[in-house]
Amino acid sequence: MPRKMTDQEWEAQNGSLSPDQARARNLCWCCTGNGVLFTAFGGVQRRVPCPEKCDNGKARR
Repeated sequence: MPRKMTDQEWEAQNGSLSPDQARARNLCWCCTGNGVLFTAFGGVQRRVPCPEKCDNGKARR
């Protein structure tokens, strides 16, 4: 059985691109191409839709 990620590992899935780097790659500046944001608190891990209403991670036109 795979181990559960720590909250820090879960949130690290958001990526490490800066907003400018994401834009340069034609990705959404908010979710950096994931289409969702990963958040966690006290072991409760959630995926939240990108609030920018991007095109599944691609930058809006």
